[in-house]
Amino acid sequence: MKHFFLTFYFLFLVNSIWSQETVKDSINYTDNLVSLSENDMSFVRRLIHLGDSLFFKLKQPDEAFKYYLGGYDYMVDDPALNMKIGQCFLASVTDEKSNAIPYLVKAIELKQDKKDPEVYYNLGQAYHYDEQWDSALIYYNKAKLTMKKSESKKINKRIAEVIYGKKAYSKIQKNIIIRNLGPQVNSKYSDFCPLVDAVENDLFFTSRRHEFRSDNPDIRTHLTENIYFSQRKDFKNWTTPYPSEAPLNNDGHSATVSISMDGSEMILFREGNLWISYKKDSAWSKPKKLPNTINSVYVETSACLNYSMDTLYYVSSNEDLSMGGLDIFMSVKGEDGRWKKGKTLGHVINTEYDEEGVALSRDGNTLYFSSRGHDSMGGYDVFKSTKDFQGNWSKPVNLGAPINTPHDDVYFMMRANGRHAYYSSSRKGGYGEKDIYRITIIDHKKELSVAKKDIDFLLLNKDSLNTTVSPRDIDHLKKVRETALNATVDLLKTIFQVSNAQVD
Repeated sequence: MKHFFLTFYFLFLVNSIWSQETVKDSINYTDNLVSLSENDMSFVRRLIHLGDSLFFKLKQPDEAFKYYLGGYDYMVDDPALNMKIGQCFLASVTDEKSNAIPYLVKAIELKQDKKDPEVYYNLGQAYHYDEQWDSALIYYNKAKLTMKKSESKKINKRIAEVIYGKKAYSKIQKNIIIRNLGPQVNSKYSDFCPLVDAVENDLFFTSRRHEFRSDNPDIRTHLTENIYFSQRKDFKNWTTPYPSEAPLNNDGHSATVSISMDGSEMILFREGNLWISYKKDSAWSKPKKLPNTINSVYVETSACLNYSMDTLYYVSSNEDLSMGGLDIFMSVKGEDGRWKKGKTLGHVINTEYDEEGVALSRDGNTLYFSSRGHDSMGGYDVFKSTKDFQGNWSKPVNLGAPINTPHDDVYFMMRANGRHAYYSSSRKGGYGEKDIYRITIIDHKKELSVAKKDIDFLLLNKDSLNTTVSPRDIDHLKKVRETALNATVDLLKTIFQVSNAQVD
């Protein structure tokens, strides 16, 4: 006789939730349950039913998974439970979506006599997230053969994403280095929308952590979005982030959106709208809500100012004007200093899917944003569009791999030097749902030219510097570059690694 052991706390939790929610029994139980006592069998049923309530009704896949797993030892060969566990992994806030694969494979094996397009589609998703492009195509196409015609648009988009992703990964850009900011900044929660100052010493970002509670938490995590602050300690390390004090944070959701290029104005997200705060004498003012020519009864999520701070690009779910979901709009300041009514950027930029995380280059001629449409390889991908002399935006170009992945890649912020960027990604290998990353883009010819100038400077000044010139002496070269050319040491390190230059 098997015994199903539960701690007192778990027993209390199960019974308390069960008393609040009863789900209709729709499970095909396996023979394993026959060997259980009637009481233990009842507990297994309750576990699965509670998992169903958490997953399907409360949208809590990470919590539902715990209950499903509690009954799994007794229902290993149940195809429905294997499928539900796989779906929990796919819907999880973690980056462990590929863990769904063995459960979904088993669900298919157990249902060989039935062609279920949903489980084929789910397995295609799992392989898609895991960058197993060929396997993803196989199962997406199997799903397509048995899916309803009304679902064909969805599956065709996934197939197109896989085809583009496979092509992008085959041409991965080796001159791009992506570095996770590490556990000093990132957490097991969601950390996103990084804002850095001009010299990359100060970092603001949004995170959902346990320091705050509100009456309106995130539906999946029960956590509140708040603004955090960190400062650079040295070449790679940042101080432990801490929540920004009022007025940037309040009792509800407060999230970073963008910071002006001179660091004097910060746009925030609160209550479904955009707000702005001004920095004076190292202190931030109480945020003011942007006018109704920008904010609406819908949701405004993202925005950025141009260098002269007289043009605002922003994202809105305005159903009256959008092409679908979230779209990008533009507003300009009139001669009276007031923001004019926002206008959509049109079908060249916007799609029937969501656009998010808008940012602008220093000269105002390159627009960066993330989209679930265009040539995406899955989730949000980062795109760029350039403006011609007539003010027209070009067809957006996917920034490709390794910047983009089948996961969400969003809130891209290019530095003024064009060599570095920050963004958030839920890519594999992170510490939480979304992590913050720093991107270094190497232009080999340009950077080798810069390196030569550095070395020439050292040769001309070696007597006064009283040092031997050597590319291996990175620490000394770091000091010289910072004082003489105000360049970044990590870029110089990369130059020497890429070029394998030797100077004696």
